[in-house]
Amino acid sequence: MPARSNLVSPIGVGRVGALAVALGVGGVLASIPWTASADDSAATTSRSAQRPANGEVRTSAASRVTAGAASAPASPARTAPLRGAHGAGPRGAAPAGPPPQPVRFPPPRPLIPPSPPSPPPSPPAPTPVPPTPARPEITYRSIDGSGNNLTNPGLNAVGADFSRIGAAHFSDGISALRTDLPNARTVSNIVVAGNGDTPNAEGLSGMMYAWGQFIDHDINLTLSDGTTHIDVAVPSGDSVLSGSISMTRAVIDPATGVSGKPALTTNNVTGWLDGSMVYGSDATTAASLRGSDGRLLTSTGDNLPIVNGAFVAGDSRVQENPDLTALQTVFMREHNRQVDLLKAAHPDWTGDQLYNQARAIVTAEIEHITYSEFLPHLVGANAIAPYTGYKPTADARLTEEFAGAAFRLGHSIVSANLQKTDEQGNPVGPAVTLKDAFFQDTTAFQADGGADGLLRHLTNDPSNALDVHIVDDLRNFLFGPSAGLDLAAINLQRGRDLGLGTLNETRASLGLTPYTSFSQITSDPTTAADLQSVYGDVNKVELWVGGLAEDHLNGAMVGQTFDVIISQQFTNLRDGDRLWYQNQGFDAATLRSIESTTLSSVILKNTTIATMQDDAFVYYERRSGSSAIEDPTAPQLVVGSNGGDTLTGGTRADLLVAGTGLQTLTGAAGADTFIVGSSGVNAVITDFTVGQDRLRFTNLGQPGKTGVKITTQAGHVVITFAGNTVSLLGVAANKFKLSDVSFS
Repeated sequence: MPARSNLVSPIGVGRVGALAVALGVGGVLASIPWTASADDSAATTSRSAQRPANGEVRTSAASRVTAGAASAPASPARTAPLRGAHGAGPRGAAPAGPPPQPVRFPPPRPLIPPSPPSPPPSPPAPTPVPPTPARPEITYRSIDGSGNNLTNPGLNAVGADFSRIGAAHFSDGISALRTDLPNARTVSNIVVAGNGDTPNAEGLSGMMYAWGQFIDHDINLTLSDGTTHIDVAVPSGDSVLSGSISMTRAVIDPATGVSGKPALTTNNVTGWLDGSMVYGSDATTAASLRGSDGRLLTSTGDNLPIVNGAFVAGDSRVQENPDLTALQTVFMREHNRQVDLLKAAHPDWTGDQLYNQARAIVTAEIEHITYSEFLPHLVGANAIAPYTGYKPTADARLTEEFAGAAFRLGHSIVSANLQKTDEQGNPVGPAVTLKDAFFQDTTAFQADGGADGLLRHLTNDPSNALDVHIVDDLRNFLFGPSAGLDLAAINLQRGRDLGLGTLNETRASLGLTPYTSFSQITSDPTTAADLQSVYGDVNKVELWVGGLAEDHLNGAMVGQTFDVIISQQFTNLRDGDRLWYQNQGFDAATLRSIESTTLSSVILKNTTIATMQDDAFVYYERRSGSSAIEDPTAPQLVVGSNGGDTLTGGTRADLLVAGTGLQTLTGAAGADTFIVGSSGVNAVITDFTVGQDRLRFTNLGQPGKTGVKITTQAGHVVITFAGNTVSLLGVAANKFKLSDVSFS
């Protein structure tokens, strides 16, 4: 076998190397060589702050402003310049001297002899002054991920090694691929081929795979060496492909792949959840994406900047597919929104100060969304314990099993439909399939609503079921019809390249009981039979395909093995991160703002989307009042037409959004929410159930003391607010609860 290389080919390694759409794709190959300097954090330091030896910038908490989800700047009393920027403030004031002595004059000579003088009154006891509490400090991350762990500054920095859950499994114990496994394309043809378009049973939206890929690109990029081929031979008689699927080996740490040290790959982005896909993992990239005013650069239409005809962002894979580009776009906008809030509160702040603080807030929002919304849906609400503080001994390294198999689960749930939609769920522009949208040009992306139309569709389209099947756009046409590549076969071959253990070998390393039969892996008899047909021995089933085949845990989208790998990885990644947002030093108001942020709130603040579900990861069917329900099992998001409309929900907890003019709303079954978001609405709700349904006024301000008028007409309650009238048919005044009404 040719010797393993630890160098990256200086030229592109083909479109396979551009990496697949969905999670964990960084482990395939890379089309763009990724370079980063060893110490590249200096470019983002504040001009007024000194960087300690560990590469960080620290600023007094008094210099922060409540931003995040808040729309108004904090009062000046809550803010102060960064340390050293404009003087020391109260901390640098001159100390007070002794109190001034009163001037005493001699008393006038009395006309009558005075009485004996009374003793002077005792002076009042001094009021105790509480000591000034020490100010917490926020510590900004380095761009390259270095300096986070003070004992091991290189932990999860660019170029760091992955770790392993179990032993490496190479045929020679060092780096040679094992030879006891079936052809990867054969496994794909027998097990993975099939219906990859089945909607998931958990009721989750397409945002699950889009967000999964988004954060995967934050923490994981494995490069190919471009020279040492491990091509997958296409079996004779294959109905789609022929010849071979070209692959080369992953770049490894040069100190590994030798006797006594099995090969370990290196990570070519920061391994922290630190927003590097937005900001970059090296100083050159970070500097190229921002302006001197602290804002990130944009192109026409508030889109990502364009260089040589392509969008650019912090990660080179930004343009792999339009859904990914849409999320990159919305978080670029969120950064700039935060800069504008900070600038309004701190007009004297430098561009570096604005950039650093906005970057910290946006990174914190990404972390919060991942752990409070995405992961509970993926691995279950209780799989990851609540945060209890920084643990410097937690092993925050990414594992080969996580990056090379478990977090590639998203390939199974990707949809092939990239349709853009309008506010009422109507298709906008031409229908686009995934195989025709890889590396979509910037003009096509921006047309027909651009990122906004794609984000609407992602949240109002179900992700596919997480199982052994993937759509043909990935299994036969990865990177386009002319490329003819199979992502399933690539995943399996990459697992062998990384020396991953099989499903049972990994389960043993995790302390789980190995399976003794194929039917223990899955209750689906077809999948069990297919696995047995191709592997023969249950101990040979590989980690990626075996993990996808497992029956799901209750409340989770995954089976036991992937659940344990992913939960342990994200627990360690959070607990071993000294700069995790809950430990980073944000003031209480900013922290509350971050923790009230949802993915839906970020999207609503940075797009033209007027209404969406509170949880962007839960699938809602978006439609107009005149459209029939297509999926009666799904909650409905019904958007009324202006000028008059009739809206009817379904059997779930639906959202009914009134247009202007006369609107008749019927929630039907379920705990429904009726939304009024503009003036000029005359709504009649026919079946409002007190204590169950809710009426929500949005974007209309708070009512104050006299802003809401509640009357009774013809025996039912009528609510008047901000130029709107809402009648609750059948609801008597003595039954109505103001707690059923909210304002946001």
